[in-house]
Amino acid sequence: MRFIKHYIVLTIISLCFSTIANAQSVDEIIAKHIKAHGGAGKWDAITSMKINGRFTAFSDEYDFYAVKTNSGAYFSDLQIGQHKVKEAFNGTTGWTIDPWHDFVFPRELNKSEINVFFQKAEFFTPFYKYKERGFKVELLGKKNLEGVDTYAIKLTRPNDFIETWYLDVTTYLEYKCESKWVDFASQLSAESFFDDFRTIEGLVIPFYTERMFGQRDHITVIGNIEFNTIIDENIFKMPKSNEMQKLAFLAGNWNVKVEAPGRNNTWRIADQTSSDAQFIATNNLQQNISVSEYYVQPMIINYSFYQERNKYRLTIYNGFSSSTDLYEGTFVDGVLTADNTSVKYNDAESNAALLQLSIYNITPNAFMMDIKNSADKGATWTPAYKLSYSRK
Repeated sequence: MRFIKHYIVLTIISLCFSTIANAQSVDEIIAKHIKAHGGAGKWDAITSMKINGRFTAFSDEYDFYAVKTNSGAYFSDLQIGQHKVKEAFNGTTGWTIDPWHDFVFPRELNKSEINVFFQKAEFFTPFYKYKERGFKVELLGKKNLEGVDTYAIKLTRPNDFIETWYLDVTTYLEYKCESKWVDFASQLSAESFFDDFRTIEGLVIPFYTERMFGQRDHITVIGNIEFNTIIDENIFKMPKSNEMQKLAFLAGNWNVKVEAPGRNNTWRIADQTSSDAQFIATNNLQQNISVSEYYVQPMIINYSFYQERNKYRLTIYNGFSSSTDLYEGTFVDGVLTADNTSVKYNDAESNAALLQLSIYNITPNAFMMDIKNSADKGATWTPAYKLSYSRK
C-alpha cells in the first residue's frame, strides 16, 4: 500500500513537472518566434502600418491598400474580381461594402467575419503579447510539412476560435496557419502559407501570403510598408449609404416656424417650435418635433432608404393620435418628396386621407418643408402646413 501511495505521488509530481516543462517549451518557442520578427521592443514602438501591394483572386491581380493600428483596427480597399470591396474593423466591430453580396450599401460584419478581422488586424503574429490579450497556447509537438520541420502550436482566442500555427524549427518564423475564414459571410476552414520574409526597419514581415479556403485561392503580395504614419480614424467608422448621405443636412437642432394657410392666399403663423434630428443608426435618421395648433402633436419622423424599391421611406409617428404612417418618395434635383399614395394597409383604409411631404430650398443652415393633403388619390394636392427650419 505504501508503495502504491509513493508511486501515485511520484506520478502526480511527474505530471506537474511535465506540464511546467511543456509550458516553458511553448514560451521559449514563442519568445524565439517574436525575436525572429525583430523583437518585442521594436514592435512596441509601432503604432500603425500602411500597406500597399497586389491582391489576386479569381486569377485576377489588382492593387490593394490596407491600414492597421496597434489598437487592433483594420481597413482595406481592394478589388476582388470585377468588384471593388471596402472593409473596416475598429477592434471590436466592423463593416464592409462588398458588391459580391448583390448590394452596394455598407453592412455590419457577422460573428464569423469578426473573427476573420481579428486575424487580419494582427500586426504580424497573434503570439505578440498573447498572454496580456487573453490568448491560450498549447504545444502540440513537431510536425513535418512538405519537408519542413515545424513546431505545431494550438492558439485559442478569447472568442473561443482556434487556430493551429506551424513555426519553422530553424527560423522560428511562421510557415502555415490553419484557421476559420469566411466566404460570402459563411464560415469555413482555411489554410494560410507565409513566405518571402523581408526586414523593414529591423522588423521581419512575410511579404507573400497565400490563403486557401473552400474553392478560393487568394494571394497577397506586399509592395511596401510604412510605419507610424498618421491615420484618419474616420476610415474605421461605418459610412452611410449614398442615399442617406444626401439627407445628412437634416441632422442637428433647429428652430421651426410653422405656418398654415390664411385668408387671400396668405400664410399665418400657427406655432413656433423646435426640432432635433440625429442618426440613431448608420442609415436611419430620426427627427423629433412637436407642433401645437389647437392640439399638441408630438411627432417622430424616421428617414431611411429602401434599396429594393429604390425609394426613400419615412415613418411618421403622431403622439396625439398614437398612429404611425408610412411614406415613400424620391430625392430629385435637391427636393425630397414623399407621400402615402402607394401605401395601402387594408381595404377599410383605402379612402384614408393622403398626405405629401416635401423638403426643399436646402442650405447648410436652413430648409423648407411643405405638408399637403389630397382628396382625389393624389391627382391634386392642397397645402396644409409650411415649416421653415433654421439651424440653432
